[in-house]
Amino acid sequence: MKKFYFLVALISVISFSAGARDKQDGWKQLGTGSFCDDMFSALDNSYLDTWDVEIEESETTPGYYRLVNPFGNGNCPYFGENNKFEANDLYIHAEDPEHVWMEWQNLGFGVGSYGNVAVSCMVGLYIYSEIFTFEDLLDPDYGIEFGKLADGKITFPDNEWYYLQVAFSNYLEGTPMNGNTNNRFLVTLPPSAGIGAISADDCHAAPEYFNMQGIRIDNPAPGTLCIRRTGTRVEKIIAR
Repeated sequence: MKKFYFLVALISVISFSAGARDKQDGWKQLGTGSFCDDMFSALDNSYLDTWDVEIEESETTPGYYRLVNPFGNGNCPYFGENNKFEANDLYIHAEDPEHVWMEWQNLGFGVGSYGNVAVSCMVGLYIYSEIFTFEDLLDPDYGIEFGKLADGKITFPDNEWYYLQVAFSNYLEGTPMNGNTNNRFLVTLPPSAGIGAISADDCHAAPEYFNMQGIRIDNPAPGTLCIRRTGTRVEKIIAR
């Protein structure tokens, strides 16, 4: 019954469109991956499923990914035949595979009387609230748990202090609720993402360096934690 009400409420407010999106400047199309959503389960555990999504990577910030309209792309099983509509992409920061996080972001659609949907991880919520900076949260004394990117899969902590967060603007006064409580949230990148792969061209490519926010830097200071991109290979290093 809850699922039927949720479906009817959502269909009453979403706008519909069809067709794939053209390539946008600044983003590289990686291909089709998969997405297991464990965020809408905050409302009801019947909303827990996996489907195909198109995934892109920033051309200027390696490891910064976005899932292209994951809830309105026509594959999400939550909305029956009315599953193709305009909504926002889902952005995930995996510039550092050991410190993956999700910024506070509006998904671009509302759910009936619940209102607009926004999601984040706890790290993103801390940064959005301006309580901490990303650099602050890297301090091991804080004991912050981040998501991970390993073997082409993005996951987030199974820890009630660091669950993903989902909020509905008109529900509980917009207070974020815990998501990923089933520890099922998973983004599987397309094989073309080439995580950890080394090609022949990589051996001859000039390395590029980025700070932990993905901003390019020319000469990282010795001892600085940074990201090095060599061709298609991206890795976290300590500059020497």
